[in-house]
Amino acid sequence: MWFLIKGSFWFSLVLITLPFLDTSSREALEGAPPLEVGQSVAAAVAAFEDIKQICVRNPDVCQTGSETFAALGIRAKEGARIAYQFLDAKFAGDEAEIVTGSLQQTDALHTN
Repeated sequence: MWFLIKGSFWFSLVLITLPFLDTSSREALEGAPPLEVGQSVAAAVAAFEDIKQICVRNPDVCQTGSETFAALGIRAKEGARIAYQFLDAKFAGDEAEIVTGSLQQTDALHTN
């Protein structure tokens, strides 16, 4: 479960930073609320501290959450299998035959 939380965090971080790298997204971000990094980090730390204590306050929430993430993981794995099979069926028949070649070996001592 912790892997899913960390993976979601890093994936979200990548999605948040991508618009900073693309100059064409500035127009779309002009109407967005300003991003206050200090306040955002403080809020994230406070939320993380609260989440750490939720299992102490209400263990049923953690049990249900753990079961939910396990079920979502199984469904994601099955979805990945279906997507792989679909893509394999779609693109497997169009593979071109790989042609390889070799270079003639030259002797470095016989160069003119």
